[in-house]
Amino acid sequence: LGLPDDGTGKRVEWLKPVMFSAGAGWLDERHCIKNKAEKGMLVAKVGGPAYRIGMGGGAASSRVASDGNQALDFDAVQRGDAQMLNRMNRVVRACVERGNANPIISIHDQGCGGNGNVLKEIVETEGATYHLSKFTLGDPTLTATELWGAEYQESNAILVDASSRELLERMAARERCHVDFVGEVSGDGIVKVVDDRFAEPQVVSELPLSLVLADMPKKVFS
Repeated sequence: LGLPDDGTGKRVEWLKPVMFSAGAGWLDERHCIKNKAEKGMLVAKVGGPAYRIGMGGGAASSRVASDGNQALDFDAVQRGDAQMLNRMNRVVRACVERGNANPIISIHDQGCGGNGNVLKEIVETEGATYHLSKFTLGDPTLTATELWGAEYQESNAILVDASSRELLERMAARERCHVDFVGEVSGDGIVKVVDDRFAEPQVVSELPLSLVLADMPKKVFS
């Protein structure tokens, strides 16, 4: 975006560099289709601990950092941990390389919306009950709302059979990566979040998935 010369010989313009990148890889044909959640299956988070990241929203993403806005900067989305990402990817790769014995039934990378998005979509139609005490926290001051909505990076949600729990724990321990079994598929179509980190557990959210993941009316153009 530029402003024309105003006659003074001065020109003002703003330049924003844009980078395009691509990646190449391979995918085993046996692992192309996600399987459906069933009652009794376990939901695990693999990767880094929870931090108050993303709660600042887009307000912090396109602004010059300054001392007067440090709190907002720390809540921004753009914070990564390449070492933890590498550990998490090695756990996933170890599962994939087992071929037909891959314990992962379904996998969902965490991004926008944090746990509130990824943990409801991975149990779509079936529902699950989650316990906040099961999450590994990098910041113990996180409220229930922040833990459920924070967009901390290097974290995947995976759906596994209960019999695969010990195997996944061994894989994660070998790679020094966190694996938290945070919930269980309930089969009632409701995502229930229980904050049981304190003496008196509280149900902080109880969301019927039919309200958010049902087939939406399609718009018809004439």
